[in-house]
Amino acid sequence: MSITGALIGTDRLYGFAHRNREIRMCTTSYTHDAGVLAQLENLVTINSAMEVDLTGQVNAEQSGSAYLGGTGGQVDFVRAGARSPGGHAIMALPATAKNGTVSRITAALSGPVTTARSEVDVVVTEFGAAELRGRTLAERSRRLIAIAHPDFRDALDREAHVIRQRGF
Repeated sequence: MSITGALIGTDRLYGFAHRNREIRMCTTSYTHDAGVLAQLENLVTINSAMEVDLTGQVNAEQSGSAYLGGTGGQVDFVRAGARSPGGHAIMALPATAKNGTVSRITAALSGPVTTARSEVDVVVTEFGAAELRGRTLAERSRRLIAIAHPDFRDALDREAHVIRQRGF
């Protein structure tokens, strides 16, 4: 059985779904409920981000002054994946933007905090995965720098050192 909150497509899709007992339509108060989703074993959720700072905070809404979208169900799905027995919540993003000239792993976010660092489990770029759940702020910064684009790692390491000196 498939459970969904929306079907968007062609008349063929709607005809297939109509009175199909294998498809259950539900409200987002059910499909996005972290408590409901966390009951699924080994649930892995994948969300995207605009940028992640060195503590693990996520901005998934704004790039510079351009507002690109709301929070959607990101926090719900992050919580569900992290709380599912054997599950994980993955935050995926490319390591750079603007043709490789801007790092998306940053010392500080340029936009709002969509997902708090206390909620972030795993961050993935094309350079690897940083498991952050339960890690100290210093360890989080080391792991995030390791998955940043190599061209930005030295600068991020210097920023992390300054931040650590201030006590994060």
